[in-house]
Amino acid sequence: MKKRWIVFFLIPLMVAGLAVTASAATGAQQIEVAYRDITIQVNGSQIQTDVEPFIYQDRTFVPIRFIAQSLGKMVAWDQEKAQVRVSQPMVLDESFNGKTIYLSKEPEVFSVMLEGNPTTGYTWEVDKGLDASALALAGEPLFMSQGQPGMVGAGGNFLFSFITQGKIAEVPLKLIYHRSWEDSEPAKTFTLTVRIDLTQSEVTLTDEDSGGAAYLFLGSQKLALVLTANPSTGYNWGVSEINDTILKQDGDPVFTADSTADGSPGKLVFKFTPQATGECKIKLVYQRAGQTSADDKTYEVTVGVY
Repeated sequence: MKKRWIVFFLIPLMVAGLAVTASAATGAQQIEVAYRDITIQVNGSQIQTDVEPFIYQDRTFVPIRFIAQSLGKMVAWDQEKAQVRVSQPMVLDESFNGKTIYLSKEPEVFSVMLEGNPTTGYTWEVDKGLDASALALAGEPLFMSQGQPGMVGAGGNFLFSFITQGKIAEVPLKLIYHRSWEDSEPAKTFTLTVRIDLTQSEVTLTDEDSGGAAYLFLGSQKLALVLTANPSTGYNWGVSEINDTILKQDGDPVFTADSTADGSPGKLVFKFTPQATGECKIKLVYQRAGQTSADDKTYEVTVGVY
């Protein structure tokens, strides 16, 4: 058994449930700990960490980030409040097929949940070609039956969790629903563009991102929506749905014309500041003031604040 001296901030923490917050008090303490080449297994698979587990006062200390992320949980560190937050990640369903999600290069987790029925021989799988150096599976995929206990032939949901690997990249993600022994085309596919590049303090989404999603870190990142508009036609964008306890609009939007010509179209910029952790959908409608129509254009994004 090896013994070493280590100086660190003691943060007692027990993960129970989907959301946990731990705070670290200011101060340092020198303690003697024991190392025993401890290995960590999650659901039968050994995971590697960049911090070696150790024993202190008959308790085993392990790095919570690696454990939580291996279980498909989102982990965020709030430098200002000195807090670790463990929470359920964003879960994308089939409505996000063909869309884009924006993530930071810091380790982040998101999940994809798709309907299926393995009793038919069909299963969802990650298609070959995924760049695992930028985006990897976080643990094994799960199947959750929707049937009653003992019911045969019931369908359900396949759940895949993915984690970024600290690499700035644009990763095409493809899942296929097929019978593994058949060479025919998949019965269904799910595609997602994963943009891992959000290192800036302001995350900017544009017209093409409607229907997609983005992650924001509370206290360090804001959101900007830059949409094409032309107020001279009488139409303009307005926010019709938002949870302002999670994400609050910063004043009125600002319009900038593309040229000095009368009636020129341009860009309307909305800005938002996270207020609390959680998931929030923003919906905007392009319409004439005081008038609504079924043909009005809409814009929607899902934002996860962590």
